[in-house]
Amino acid sequence: MSMNRLLWMEHVNWTRMTIMGIVFGLPDLPSVQERLLRNATDLGNCLRPFYGDNIADRYAALIKEHLVLAAELVTAAAKGDPNKAAEAEKQWYRNADDIADLLSSINPYLNKEEFRKMFYTHLALTKQEAVYMLQKNYKADIEVFDKIEAEALEMSDLIAGGIVKQFPGMLRQMAHHLMRWCAVLSICILSNSIPK
Repeated sequence: MSMNRLLWMEHVNWTRMTIMGIVFGLPDLPSVQERLLRNATDLGNCLRPFYGDNIADRYAALIKEHLVLAAELVTAAAKGDPNKAAEAEKQWYRNADDIADLLSSINPYLNKEEFRKMFYTHLALTKQEAVYMLQKNYKADIEVFDKIEAEALEMSDLIAGGIVKQFPGMLRQMAHHLMRWCAVLSICILSNSIPK
């Protein structure tokens, strides 16, 4: 489940780099956005062993939509288009509802309202980060990003905790196999003969 934490940290870091690319017109923006969108696939793949391909692909698609809508919102704000920004923000929150609906429908330990509230906080903080960056208030922008990182870890832990509660036997079995593999690998390293 530590992979989920890593992926949520990547999520907020690549989002930040995308916002910076949009706000400051950085030349690496297309490459940064491409890498950011890969995060959606990675997050979907985290769910795949537990919920199968359909759920994992649906989750990945929703996270990708979340990321695209965030970029559209920041782009509209940077260009001074309040109508387009408002529409992107409205869709961004609808997407958050869809994510909360999906996660709570597949896992009885993930409370829809609790997750929705947490995800709304994620959106509000991310928007504030972009606003401060557009206003060139970099100190406040960095302070908000610290909150974004902490909140992303809380979301990750909530999701991972729900999975652990839902699949305790599966996770124990995975841990057992991992421990056996580590023991075999240790013996091979000590005897200097790694099997091919």
